[in-house]
Amino acid sequence: MLIRRCVALAIAGAVSVANADNLSRADELFAEGKALMETDLHAGCAKLEESLALNPQAVGTVLNVALCDVRLGRLATAAEHFARARDMAREQGMREHLEAAEAHLQALEPRLPRVTFSLAEPLPETRIVVHDRLLPPSGWVDVPLDPGEHSLVVTAPGRLAFRTTIRIAEGERHDVVVPALARSRSATRPIGKVTMAAGGTLILTGVVIGFISGRRYDDALDGCLVGQTETRCDDPSYDKIHSARNLGNVGTVVTSVGVVAAGVGVYLWLRGPRRHDERSLTVVPQLDGDGGGIAAIGRF
Repeated sequence: MLIRRCVALAIAGAVSVANADNLSRADELFAEGKALMETDLHAGCAKLEESLALNPQAVGTVLNVALCDVRLGRLATAAEHFARARDMAREQGMREHLEAAEAHLQALEPRLPRVTFSLAEPLPETRIVVHDRLLPPSGWVDVPLDPGEHSLVVTAPGRLAFRTTIRIAEGERHDVVVPALARSRSATRPIGKVTMAAGGTLILTGVVIGFISGRRYDDALDGCLVGQTETRCDDPSYDKIHSARNLGNVGTVVTSVGVVAAGVGVYLWLRGPRRHDERSLTVVPQLDGDGGGIAAIGRF
């Protein structure tokens, strides 16, 4: 029991030292970042982000990172940081920081680009990912985004993924209607082709094995006396004949398996949907800072 307490105290002490080191380093990075802000914005903001990673509970650092985001044009990201600073300041009773965060959020609100997503064909378990960020179904309306270009990927079970790019400028509002997702092509025909190829390989292998066993059988007979009614062989020749017959049996089995596999492959290939059955047309919204439009994408 005493040993366990000593170990626990040692671990707690090590954690405390590590935390103290992190806080000290975070303060250093914060000071370095603030000093760089006017001469090298990107480098200064990078220092502040490093400081925040070491001390996530520093409300002042969160506010300064949010100000960096604003100056770098990352408006939606800035809003997230300001909201985080507001909530932290409220919990910690830091009235000055709370008021600052709320004032910045209020000023930023009309500048935020927002996108509302809807589905032309609602499907269960549809997933919308914008710029590597998964949006919950409850969060498809008025989604704040940083100004600029964003990748959009929409997926659903049994359907082909829809991919496009969204461009949006500061203060813009866009509605993006995701077209009906095309049904994914059945894998039956590709599997059939692979199975046919495997079957053909096995048949060829079996034929080669049969040819080799036949040659070995003939060579073994060279050591035997072949008569009209019987064949007499010495022991080594009998062993060679027995080995050749076993090899021939292996060849027969391999060939039989190959024939079955090839037959299954042909069946799957013929039963699978052909490429001309998969023609589809998809209308894709094209958005940019100068306006919008549509484009038709599909297999014709």
